[in-house]
Amino acid sequence: MKTKPGLFSIILWLAWLLVLATPSAHGAATVSTPHATVTLLSERPQATPGQTLWLGLRFELIPHWHVYWRNPGASGAAPVIRWILPEGWTAGDLHWPVPQRIPVGPLTNYGYEDTVMFVVPVRLPEGPLPAGPLTLTADAEWLVCQVECIPESGRFTVELPHPGSPTVEDPATQRRFAAARAQWPEADRVAGRYRLAGDARTITLEVPGLAVDDRAEVWFAAYAWGPVDPSGAQSRQTTAAGLALRVPAGDLPPTGAVPLDGLVVVETRDGGAPARRGYPVRLEAQPAVTGASETLGLMTALGFALLGGLILNVMPCVLPVLGIKVLGFVREAGANHRRRVGHGLSYGAGILLSFLALAAALLLLRAGGASLGWGFQLQSPVLVALLAYLMLLVGLNLSGVFTVGAGLMGAGQALTAGSGLFNTFATGVLAAVVASPCTAPFMGTALGFAITRPAGEALAVFLALGVGFALPVVLLSLWPAQARWLPKPGPWMQTFQQALAFPLYATAAWLLWVLSQQTDVRAYGAALAGLVVVALAAWLYGQWQPQGWRLGLLGAALTVVLLLLLHPVAGPDVAAPARADPERLVWSEARVRELTAAGRPVFVNFTAAWCITCQVNERVALATENTRRRFADRAVAYLVADWTRRDPVIARQLERYGRSGVPLYLWYAPGSETPVVLPPLLTEGIVAEALQSL
Repeated sequence: MKTKPGLFSIILWLAWLLVLATPSAHGAATVSTPHATVTLLSERPQATPGQTLWLGLRFELIPHWHVYWRNPGASGAAPVIRWILPEGWTAGDLHWPVPQRIPVGPLTNYGYEDTVMFVVPVRLPEGPLPAGPLTLTADAEWLVCQVECIPESGRFTVELPHPGSPTVEDPATQRRFAAARAQWPEADRVAGRYRLAGDARTITLEVPGLAVDDRAEVWFAAYAWGPVDPSGAQSRQTTAAGLALRVPAGDLPPTGAVPLDGLVVVETRDGGAPARRGYPVRLEAQPAVTGASETLGLMTALGFALLGGLILNVMPCVLPVLGIKVLGFVREAGANHRRRVGHGLSYGAGILLSFLALAAALLLLRAGGASLGWGFQLQSPVLVALLAYLMLLVGLNLSGVFTVGAGLMGAGQALTAGSGLFNTFATGVLAAVVASPCTAPFMGTALGFAITRPAGEALAVFLALGVGFALPVVLLSLWPAQARWLPKPGPWMQTFQQALAFPLYATAAWLLWVLSQQTDVRAYGAALAGLVVVALAAWLYGQWQPQGWRLGLLGAALTVVLLLLLHPVAGPDVAAPARADPERLVWSEARVRELTAAGRPVFVNFTAAWCITCQVNERVALATENTRRRFADRAVAYLVADWTRRDPVIARQLERYGRSGVPLYLWYAPGSETPVVLPPLLTEGIVAEALQSL
């Protein structure tokens, strides 16, 4: 009977593997794979109580394949070893040799080719050891890669004779451990410092006392993945104090509050393969700076916030509420000065308290680790839906569908009637809430400064923003001569009041459009049904004017129905379907690097559906025929970072440029890693000029 060649090969391979896995006389266990021969070695042939025994897992790799360092770099996974040792024995940390940089396409990994040995100290307890041979077992897993990667594993066993048994040192094993130790980093850790430089995309490392030859190649690798981009270009400068390196920040840049641990690698080449020396460093953080906080002081930030708040009054998201307030001043034209001042100060108080509440919530959530920014409440679909319902109710109130004497629901009608300071206060709250989708000039820079500063300074900046926002109306109430500039009260006011409802209906419609960008069809349909229920409740209230328990019953019924309808909107899996646009790509840092390296200019639009400023810029500057033609002529890659729903990666990127919210516009020249930041309000001319300058 003829044996099949495939089966015969398998039998031979299994037999050879069994031979290799048998421990040698010096306690080695070997496993061979198609890509590597891996051996567990004991430096000494015998264990001694109370001393340290060194074990090593040695890899012999086929050409052009590699395994990884503790931080694998842009991809990969470090080897993992789990020990099974006699009772009382303790394995220490793995000693990592100095790695090399291994390019894989546009990415860079850290690892080892050819031969490498990972050495681990094992501490033995005092006292007599168990009788008979001592069995040491290592279960190891590793990833071996060329371009493709293959996960591999093996169980390795070493048997050591009982102390007192005759043994012989193996010179080859001693040489292998000596060679492994020669590849370790220097024993002493070097102290230094780091700081985020400029736009916070670059980390500057300063290592005093570390001097290297100008001909040597020097690079830094962080012990942990995330703080440093392993694939980005690094540059160095020799200073009088020592070494300074500029390295690109990674996907999880350091916070500026914790040390940065890593390895400075110095490569020298003397005709042959490069020789590498590694210097472990602990870098303490210098005060963190961003693009905003590096150039702004507190007083400048306060001035910018005040000016930004003033400009915020003319942004489109605020005008509907200001129209209500202006009509209220017309009503108060005949009132005494004290009454007008009271309404103005109440309106300002509503704005200031609302801004401070938003700031406090933002800072508390950030302290808990959340990545948030200006307008963060509109990243919640439930709050967007509730705000749309509120705009509808105020609009219906102005249209005369129902009237109430107090409360936020009746803020519109009560304000125009001038019937209470609380209602004016509520209008200030409403103005602050609807202002959050807008970012005015100077405002983004000031808020970017605030989020990097201590809580006291941050609250001061938000307070200055609120003062600027409230100032025009407060000054109008304090100005005694303002009455002669206002029209006389009359029947026209009823028509004007009803007309003011339509901007609020438009705001509700816009909020529903925002909701459609955040949710799926089922959740969006439930929110629309809630809109009908709210309108029905307002109409029933206007028809019946219920009081006492009837009013409570109507409110309870409305609450229950809305809770049921908004449940799918609040679900954790709610997500808007992807919208394909051949002219726009989804932003990522890796994609920016890939496109600029390919020689293309890149425009990045950090936007959100709820950002009015973003939508206006889209219409007047970015989506025009002229801009599209210019982008096409220059082969500009248009990338969109959509912050409509919460995204911590986008939030961290905004912070790098000193911004607490959108919009943010970045221009990258071909081959450049440092972008040009455009102003928050765009025109076709600004975009064209920036493109021409590239």
